[in-house]
Amino acid sequence: MKKTSVFIQQDSKWQALEAYILRIESYSDTSPGLVIENCKSLIESIFKTIIVEVERKTADDLKDDDIGNLNKQVRKILQLEERGYAQIIGSFSSAIAQFRNSLGETSHGKDIYTLEDNRSALFEDEINFLLATTDNIAFFLLSYYKNLYPAFAEKLKKLVYEDNAEFNDWFDENEPAVSVRDVELSPSRVLFDNDEEAYKAYLLDYQEKDSLIEELRISPNFASTHQIIAKLSAGQNFSDPQIKRIWEAFMQNNQVHWIATDHDVESFCKPIIFDNRELFTDDEISQFVTYYNE
Repeated sequence: MKKTSVFIQQDSKWQALEAYILRIESYSDTSPGLVIENCKSLIESIFKTIIVEVERKTADDLKDDDIGNLNKQVRKILQLEERGYAQIIGSFSSAIAQFRNSLGETSHGKDIYTLEDNRSALFEDEINFLLATTDNIAFFLLSYYKNLYPAFAEKLKKLVYEDNAEFNDWFDENEPAVSVRDVELSPSRVLFDNDEEAYKAYLLDYQEKDSLIEELRISPNFASTHQIIAKLSAGQNFSDPQIKRIWEAFMQNNQVHWIATDHDVESFCKPIIFDNRELFTDDEISQFVTYYNE
């Protein structure tokens, strides 16, 4: 299960799946039934995670869905039919379910004689084939979902104007008002209603700055702080809430304020905070100033 294990190590989001891999590898020499059950559970877990994230379904919504139904939902979500992968994954899902029903040690409460027979029902080569196939399918689903699906998801995502109030306020403050027969209209609303793609482009740029500010808040070292600030410095037009979040990142993360007097950090942080004093309390300004001996 090397491919899947390496993927999980590199993407901590999926770390919970490591438990399946550990059980699969632990039982591979002694219990084919438990190996099969955990192979099936691993694939089901990946299926369910994709469905929960994309379709916003809950665990209760999926509790009665077998691996076949889960496969059909994921196949539709990821448009696997169009790329020719659906039949391969569908065949594997069907086969692993049949294996589990006939050889699984905890399925359907088998008698002790059947359990004993099942433990020698597969040759070593068959077990290795099962492990390799599971590894390849799991790795494909994980990497495909991570690398190819986000762009597809963005196209499907319905943009709701009211969901982006902070961005809308910032855009309206920075763009001239639109007047129709002496009635002032919101620039962001006009843009949203008439050119949704342009609205989305501005929104994504704003959200990218938000993401960078969050990265600054959790920056793990000075080198990372420098890289993030270099990116933030390229887009100086921040909203009031973003400026407040920059102050919070500076104050909360010692990997930022410990190098407050570094040229790049000072050149970015001082003007933003001092030029927007009205956004902060006297106490907040005092806390910030202590790092600059002012």
